[in-house]
Amino acid sequence: YANSGSLVSLDEPSWRGAQAAAALANRSGQKVELVRIPFDSTPAGAAAAVKAALARDPSIAAFVGISDSNMALAAGREAARAKRVFVTSGATSPLLPSQVGRGFFLACFGDNVQAAAAAEWLRKERGARKVCVIYNSDRIYTRLLRRYFEEAFTAAGGKICGVSSFDEGQPAPLPEGLGEADAVFLSAETAPGAAAVVRKLRATGFRGPIVGGDGYDAPAFWSRNAELARDVYYTTHAFPAREPGSASPATLASFRAAYGGSPDSFSGLGFDAVRLVLAGLASGGTDGLPARLQSGPPLAGVTGRIAFTRSSRVPVKPVAIVAASSPRRQMAQVTPASVPKP
Repeated sequence: YANSGSLVSLDEPSWRGAQAAAALANRSGQKVELVRIPFDSTPAGAAAAVKAALARDPSIAAFVGISDSNMALAAGREAARAKRVFVTSGATSPLLPSQVGRGFFLACFGDNVQAAAAAEWLRKERGARKVCVIYNSDRIYTRLLRRYFEEAFTAAGGKICGVSSFDEGQPAPLPEGLGEADAVFLSAETAPGAAAVVRKLRATGFRGPIVGGDGYDAPAFWSRNAELARDVYYTTHAFPAREPGSASPATLASFRAAYGGSPDSFSGLGFDAVRLVLAGLASGGTDGLPARLQSGPPLAGVTGRIAFTRSSRVPVKPVAIVAASSPRRQMAQVTPASVPKP
């Protein structure tokens, strides 16, 4: 989990959720040592951190973590070279398992699912017919989210009336066709990155809804920037209170006691990812762990049911739609009827 740089706002709560899972396991008699491997929110830093950790301690059984697809790809490949399992808690590219290898799993939904949920919600609930797309072009996550959204929205009968791109940290040009757009799909890496573009859109007079992905999920940021949060929405990982088949009240109570509060999306993902690995280890140790994770019984996680099929190491999970202006309240929960292929 990153301890500096742009990823900290997502990785820090996820790390605390992972710690809560380890504390819960130890209290129940399973002996777990959870070691944080910090890095600097860069792919090179993530890969180097995994390599160094294995050099220091070859007995590491598995890796969990990272909330960004570029960095999970780099770290996952280092783990794969050492034939170790890597379960990403929050990197949402559905291509990662095939890019890294059979030991790589997602505890979260894929970008194709959250993009399809956003497209379906905009068409059905907000009546959007025409949407402009603005996306960060130098991140795997934001490129994939843009691609999947456009495919899902047009398949649902909508029209993409303009597209523009920007690089991380650079001003975002506004797309032609903005004047006829009912909404904007803004694929940004983080809440601060999204806010800079939201500010520019509002300054030009655009007043329609602005929708993005789970990278926006930073409630404290939106609370500090309430004016920018108006009519901004994001897809994120299902809230426990609304998820059928989620963790039992006793498990949620244990989470709260170990974590010091209720789970949010990323703390819940860290908790679920560690529990997934521990369940696999408990049923047979490190040998054959990838096969047991893929074919094992579903995990009732606090972010939704986690189960894998023979053809995928990405779980099928519902998607929460959240208003940035009231991030503790879920607007809707969507399991999209049609999802683009990875």
